[in-house]
Amino acid sequence: MKKVYPIEERCIGCHLCEVACIVEHSKVKNPVSAYFTEGLTFNHEVSSYTPEPNQALSDNRPKPLNRCIVEENGALCLSTNCRHCEEASCILACKNGSLYKDEEGRVLLNEKKCVGCWMCLMACEYGSINRNVYIKNVSLIENNAIQHHCDLCPEREEPACVMVCPTKALAFDNRK
Repeated sequence: MKKVYPIEERCIGCHLCEVACIVEHSKVKNPVSAYFTEGLTFNHEVSSYTPEPNQALSDNRPKPLNRCIVEENGALCLSTNCRHCEEASCILACKNGSLYKDEEGRVLLNEKKCVGCWMCLMACEYGSINRNVYIKNVSLIENNAIQHHCDLCPEREEPACVMVCPTKALAFDNRK
């Protein structure tokens, strides 16, 4: 199965992979429109007609979130994302079965089942699982949020992060 692999020595920390991921998982698939129609603002004073993120959330227009994160440590940068492990410790740690593998081997999430217990987050050795605080499946629990990780952009032949990287610091290929 093809996966996204980082090439550390090529990453310049531009965060374009994060932007591409946000746009790919937005409803409108356009970077500027995603900000306006999905509730984000660049500068509230200038864009006072754009709703605040909390208003957008209550209007069922949550902020799209990136599923890869650029980690920076001085001059070293690396885009981290789900490795879709063969023996995925996150799936083994998920007690209610919300994480599973599809027929192609991708680790996927059934959002309706996730209760935000974060066992998967603790089990992931790559640190590539994040919290989606905009989707809460357990009422009356203030900090509840579902699990959030890379899905390899299933509607695309190549993930958006790989396609947009100006230095080719992300590779999408088969490796063992």
